[in-house]
Amino acid sequence: MEDSTRNLSGKRATSALGAALLLTATVVSGAAKLPELGGDFTFSADVVSTDFRNDTVDLSGNVRAAQGPMSIESQTAKARDFRAPNSRWTFEQAVRIRSAEADLQSNLATAAFNNGELSDVRIEGTPARFEQIGATNNRQVRGRAGVIEYDINTGIVKLTNQVWFSNGKDEFRGDVVIYNVRDERVQINPGGSSNRVRGIIRPNQDKSQTTGSNPGAAAIVEPTFNENGDALEQERLEPKFATQNNPGGGA
Repeated sequence: MEDSTRNLSGKRATSALGAALLLTATVVSGAAKLPELGGDFTFSADVVSTDFRNDTVDLSGNVRAAQGPMSIESQTAKARDFRAPNSRWTFEQAVRIRSAEADLQSNLATAAFNNGELSDVRIEGTPARFEQIGATNNRQVRGRAGVIEYDINTGIVKLTNQVWFSNGKDEFRGDVVIYNVRDERVQINPGGSSNRVRGIIRPNQDKSQTTGSNPGAAAIVEPTFNENGDALEQERLEPKFATQNNPGGGA
């Protein structure tokens, strides 16, 4: 009887540990509302140069483009076959792309259209940055990488090349991170890699330790690994909050 009780307790502990590790990398929310694009693609800039014969357009100075809830800002932009239903645009310098569910920033971005609607964007930078908008429990979900691809139709964000990713409390580093902003599931190095995944899991704080803090604020975790995966002791600070001023610049 004693052995049976011990075995049952061991199985429960193993199951609890497995569930905890799964929830660390997977945060499941209710069904998210799909973004509604459609409508015309509009743009403005300080200077616009258009070649109707070759169907090209070049924009410069405070460029802003939008379709539905999607907006793209940059300093320059250009497109070839820009009136075609499946055109492709390139944006450069201080690029910022926003949708109802994601905020991306970089130095270079390409945006693809499918049947006249924005379908996906790809940004590159050193690093390019991603942050989720409207994550559950006010989580500060964000990531950095050399390349970030965002599929607007599926809500899937793929980060590659020296990736750092955080769910607001825990953080991970890997070669590839695939994150679904709608069901809040994340995969790290899903196809395997010569480099191991590195991560830090921070246990939930006891309520008595958070008295006086803002329960609706999302903790901002700064990277504690360098690009080689080595710990950065000088950056092990108290978590900052999204509602607090961040003079250090954040991610």
